Amino acid sequence: MMTTRNERKQHIFFLRRTNNEAMRLAQAYLSELGVRVTNRQGNAALMGLATPSHVEAAYESGLFAAITAKTISEESLRKYAAEHQEAARLWNAILAPERHEQKKERTHEGRSWADPERETPPPHSLIDPRDFKRALLAFLKVEEEQFLEPYKDEKPPNITGKRFEAYERRLERAYDNPTVAYHLARLAWHLEPAYRLALLKLPIEFIIAFFLEAACWKMENEIAVGVVFVESSREGGPKFSGSQRTTLQAEIVSGLDWLAGQAPVGAHLTWVYDWQFVKIDVANGNNNSTEDYWRDPAMGEVSYFGNSYAEAWSSVAAYRDDMRVRNASAHAIVIFVTPYGTEWHAYAGGSRITLANRNNWGGWGIGTIDRITAHETCHLFGAADEYTGSGTPCSTCGSTHGCYHIPNGNCGSCARPQQACIMDGNSPRLCAYTQGQIGWADLFVELTTADTLWAGTDDTVWLDIGDRTFVLDNPNHDDREQNNVEGYALNYTGVVKADVKRVGIRKSADGFAGGWKLKRVRLWVRGELICDANNINQWLEDEYLWWASSSCGSVTSIVNRLQVKVSTADVMWAGTDDDVRLYLGGRSWNLDNEGHDDFERGHTDTFDLDPGTGLYKPSLASIRIYKSPDGVAGGWRLKGLQILVNGASIYNNQSINKWLEDDDRNWYGMI
Repeated sequence: MMTTRNERKQHIFFLRRTNNEAMRLAQAYLSELGVRVTNRQGNAALMGLATPSHVEAAYESGLFAAITAKTISEESLRKYAAEHQEAARLWNAILAPERHEQKKERTHEGRSWADPERETPPPHSLIDPRDFKRALLAFLKVEEEQFLEPYKDEKPPNITGKRFEAYERRLERAYDNPTVAYHLARLAWHLEPAYRLALLKLPIEFIIAFFLEAACWKMENEIAVGVVFVESSREGGPKFSGSQRTTLQAEIVSGLDWLAGQAPVGAHLTWVYDWQFVKIDVANGNNNSTEDYWRDPAMGEVSYFGNSYAEAWSSVAAYRDDMRVRNASAHAIVIFVTPYGTEWHAYAGGSRITLANRNNWGGWGIGTIDRITAHETCHLFGAADEYTGSGTPCSTCGSTHGCYHIPNGNCGSCARPQQACIMDGNSPRLCAYTQGQIGWADLFVELTTADTLWAGTDDTVWLDIGDRTFVLDNPNHDDREQNNVEGYALNYTGVVKADVKRVGIRKSADGFAGGWKLKRVRLWVRGELICDANNINQWLEDEYLWWASSSCGSVTSIVNRLQVKVSTADVMWAGTDDDVRLYLGGRSWNLDNEGHDDFERGHTDTFDLDPGTGLYKPSLASIRIYKSPDGVAGGWRLKGLQILVNGASIYNNQSINKWLEDDDRNWYGMI
């Protein structure tokens, strides 16, 4: 298939010079050109989404030794410089025909991560249990044995499935905070059983210090990724084959590249890789083993630009920090990949991900590692699980997550409806709630459609904040059906709280199914819930397709509601069927109530007008009423006019009494 001039394809760009300065220059050049740079392989190569015109310009720049969207033959590969060959082999693995054939047969596509035919995943905890215990005991200034003494004779039950949900509800009652309960429940699952009781009685000062003020990450800018393959140096010990190793590399890169491709342009998301392949002289564990027995020795074998590390958990943080500083990255994560026996096949926390070949990658197979990597990476940036079922399901839409404190509105236990999402299952889609949680929503809107017959709509809907509007649409999802609750992630808008002059919702003209009944609107700005308008229960249909909050917004001078009352004189032939138009504040409106005979003798007609965007009271100075050329019945005698803004009358003149006819069909007034 021929590529059009504007179609983007993934390319690899090999640098002519391989040093830090050349890499920075090349990356900046491609970004300015419009290439979506998705990852960086050391100082040797960049991968990104580019059009043919981008590629032509990149060649002409002289910065690149080679650029291709195709696999590289072995003959050509031998001609590449040594520093380019590793990136080239990885590129070939990503494009390998057998891998793409495997992808076509995704037999597990769309299945929940809690699929009963697969291994139940462990609960995600953003905070590593070791770090939590250390912080808690330091805060209380006690040893662990002393802290757990009151609970030593207790035997709390296991917390899985319904018991896990019940335990999380107990925590929510204890702390009156569903978000704290969410995190504590998942920590409790990883900690010794006695902690399940102890966590119900933590000092509120610790809760505030540890959870409510915790640092957060947004998935944006450059992020360093240290991928550490951990295999045995022993004869017969756990090892990957060469093809498994390269396939795993390709899967990891593809998973993170998918996230970079999903990211808004404003995120400038690029993954910067460091590959480590270490061997350790450690006997294999089993499927009940925790990772410490192989992870700590592995860290002792990692070498990063002259930095070596102790065999300890703390070395993971040290390695991350070294990568972050060297690459001037926003953040750094570590991904461990191993065939060593481990209690779970995939999990994330403490700024690291572990991928272990346990029971064929939890029953998902090596060809799903890209999606698993994307799922676990989203956890590190604040995204919550959305699946239900056995294990440790999500049980509330009320907990909030990520830097922007976005609710877990796509949780399967309460979503209306649940949408396909990488945080629920093996689906190549990020729902709006997940996008918001990982930092891609400086504006986040949640709309509830009323639970009334015919309440839904397929018409276009906008958010109006006073001077700007935003279309609200979730691709590949049927929005705003009866009783639906849906979030909308509006990213990199530049909007701050003061810019939200009002909170309004506008709908396009009625389509085939008619109007839409709006029940609730919630709006977050950079993580702060600034509007929660419930029980609106207003139909947006016919002539009135607009709703605005009476209490949300930063200014009172903006026009949210505009109502005009026009009185026709009570004299012979005073009425008209001609068109009448109002001019006010530099705008105009046709005054017509569909299905009603307006401007009849002695009648007063009321018109609810959409004020549009950016109309303010001070601009409402001059008034003009215009009638179209006389029809068969002749002129029209205008008796009076009243104008109401936001429910208050700003003009009322019932003594106009002017004929608008022949060549004098205008009336003018001043407010």
